[in-house]
Amino acid sequence: MKLIHLTDTHLVAPGDRLFGLDPEVRLAACLDHIAAEHADAALCVITGDLTDTGDPAAYRRLHTLLAGFPLPWRLLLGNHDRRPPFRDAFPDHPVDDAGFIQSTADVAEGRLLFLDTLEEGRGHGRLCPQRLAWLAARLDEARDRPVYVFLHHAPHTFGLSSFERILLVDPDPFLGLLHGHGQVRHLFFGHVHVSVTGTLDGIPFSADRGTCHHILPDLEAPGRPAFVEGTPSFSVALLGSYGVVIHALELPGFRPVVRPADPPAAGDYLATGPSGSRVRP
Repeated sequence: MKLIHLTDTHLVAPGDRLFGLDPEVRLAACLDHIAAEHADAALCVITGDLTDTGDPAAYRRLHTLLAGFPLPWRLLLGNHDRRPPFRDAFPDHPVDDAGFIQSTADVAEGRLLFLDTLEEGRGHGRLCPQRLAWLAARLDEARDRPVYVFLHHAPHTFGLSSFERILLVDPDPFLGLLHGHGQVRHLFFGHVHVSVTGTLDGIPFSADRGTCHHILPDLEAPGRPAFVEGTPSFSVALLGSYGVVIHALELPGFRPVVRPADPPAAGDYLATGPSGSRVRP
């Protein structure tokens, strides 16, 4: 299964700017590129901070952008989001029985879990007892299947001290549920504005820089990090019986090409595909 991981779009009201950037232009360019080059993906997941301030107009604009997007999509909320205007703009988006923006998707490769870690008005995230109970029930339903989890907030430290105060609060019950299931294959999260991968208590994770502003990853600085204008980024995840492969991609056209790729040459093939077709590297 191929899926797209987008994050931290930080949309503002039409015509506004954020740190001198136009978040809508950057997101729209990513969506156009994904539609052109990755239309075979089964799903696109945007892991929160959909807007920068929870502006209703920004959510409406996101709805318009996604209305013409050919891939199925699922949205999560981050600390910059607000549930009421989100639900006004996306009344048909799945929610749990308590109104949290949580849902599942069952695919051939296992179960996808989409979590709501928003703690309204705070930078850190939280999974309250209600949300943890929902998670426990959904994990139990998929006891014999691989599980892939999507959330906004990083559930534990990942090496940037400037984020220590705005991680997921009290992550141990959450991690305990994941370990209790025994087949959680990967965690996908946003929030951090850097591309980072690793393992968290034995569970692989990945985060993407996102489509809007990025952060200079100073591993020592404890204060507010520097924001930079980087190339809009998204990840392509390949899920299969072999495991999970993550390709962190940058949007073409935002940087000059310093050496064009060589044109294909006759016989320039290294492998044979499963159907016997030749495959270029």
